[in-house]
Amino acid sequence: MADVRRKFAVVAIIGLPNVGKSTLLNALIGEKLAAVSQTPQTTRARILGVVNRGDVQLAFLDTPGVHRVRHSLLNARMMEHVGTAIAEADLILCVIDADGYYGPKERELVERLRQTAMPVYLLINKIDLLSKPRLLEKVAAYKDLAPFREIVPIGAKSEQNLEPLWDILQRDAPESDWRYGEDEFTDQTERNLVAEFIREKIFRKTREEVPHGIAIMISDWIESGDDYPADMESGGVLIRADVLCDRESHRKILLGKGGEMIRDIRQSAQRELKKLLQRPVRLELFVKADEGWRDRPEKLDRLRL
Repeated sequence: MADVRRKFAVVAIIGLPNVGKSTLLNALIGEKLAAVSQTPQTTRARILGVVNRGDVQLAFLDTPGVHRVRHSLLNARMMEHVGTAIAEADLILCVIDADGYYGPKERELVERLRQTAMPVYLLINKIDLLSKPRLLEKVAAYKDLAPFREIVPIGAKSEQNLEPLWDILQRDAPESDWRYGEDEFTDQTERNLVAEFIREKIFRKTREEVPHGIAIMISDWIESGDDYPADMESGGVLIRADVLCDRESHRKILLGKGGEMIRDIRQSAQRELKKLLQRPVRLELFVKADEGWRDRPEKLDRLRL
């Protein structure tokens, strides 16, 4: 019997803000790794998710939404993560919004992807927003814009039409030894995931009231010892996290009248963290104004951004 040759590919997920890249990553991995919200630029750093299917291992890289760097060191670093992912990738998934239109930002992205020698696949996401005739028009419009290896209409949120995508990726992954162990599915630590989940809850609760100047810094992670709460059942974890705001006005919004908003965020995040960590969780949040944190290298390094 002939030996089965293994295949491995790094697959970068690239696109403009808010096109559903993180939703796609979570759907492909079958686990929630990336925060998802309607707020653009929710993803700030590269997030790895690994899937093994038969003799093929695929390492997906979710990336920040491609945008022009105008505001801060954080934005510059976000675009560095995109460039690094493209450089590392064997295959590139370019995700667009089915209900969007082809404008200057889309043209810049397509031109950037023209310069890579790696295969690029166009994923038209959120196909439930379009009728079939309009979807066919969209496919035809994008067909000649760049040498896409394939164009695949998908619905990441509903996991619609993902099997054809899997077939394509497994077909085109190069023969190679696997880079990750069979039981590895991400390089995100529990602390990183907790911070992502808290930040997602903030975006969902505050929407556009508190934009991108928010970061989560885990200050304490207590599982035992004298500082472990006496009234908390054993086997759990006490998590204290600082919520950093870029402005004092945002801090006030996050606190809410009588602390109502931050209590709501804490309770919602705590419920989800119990499911994530599969154990009792007590979450304490402390909102702090830290103007200019997005331009301080040492702060971004601590936040792994």
